[in-house]
Amino acid sequence: MTRRSAPFVAPDFIDNALSKDGKKHAKALLSTLQEDIAQFRDEQFPPDILRQIRDLPIFEGNLAEVQAYAARWQPLIDRAMGFYPSAYLPPDFLPLPASLEIPQFIYRVQKLHLTKTRAKESKSFGSVGALIDKCGEFTATEIARMEVVLAKNDEARLVAHREFIDLRAYVFCRDAKGEMLDPERLRFYRTGLIVHALPDFKVVDSRQTPRKKRNDAYSNPLADNGVWRIFQKK
Repeated sequence: MTRRSAPFVAPDFIDNALSKDGKKHAKALLSTLQEDIAQFRDEQFPPDILRQIRDLPIFEGNLAEVQAYAARWQPLIDRAMGFYPSAYLPPDFLPLPASLEIPQFIYRVQKLHLTKTRAKESKSFGSVGALIDKCGEFTATEIARMEVVLAKNDEARLVAHREFIDLRAYVFCRDAKGEMLDPERLRFYRTGLIVHALPDFKVVDSRQTPRKKRNDAYSNPLADNGVWRIFQKK
């Protein structure tokens, strides 16, 4: 299964965290953390003590090597946990958000299955102006068509779809008893993936044959600028 990320929580030391000033303070601190992570990535990624897998931001090593590299990241991970305190904790073991660009560390990995899937990014809008800001320009006829949809119903929404090729890894791990666990499906291209490889570690690369995309519930777009296709949200 694919894991969602841990939710954001304003750190305890911020006074009146739910107020306008409190939210602004939390946002500024998070921005500082992201800047520090970016600088650290420039210095420490790709890892100098691990081996790269294929042409991907995936690196493998033995337990000591992975733990040594993880220790370099630990101060930044600890800071990130102040904003996402439920990360890595049971029962869900949710990861930190990919937007932080902290590598994902996975231990006791027996096999990686690399895949490409035709996927779809989706955004929802309540105004044509906001849609154009995010999705780019459309023809006057298409804009008029979208405005008619929103004018007919105050609760109407526009949904924008953009197709892309989604690169994922199915990660097969063993538990402490050596039993194979159900695979986790991870998106890794933004963060990078660090795996502790068990003996007889195997990589299956299926990227040359992208999986067939699912049928789209939407058809007959209101607008299409070559990147984004716009529909009335169902």
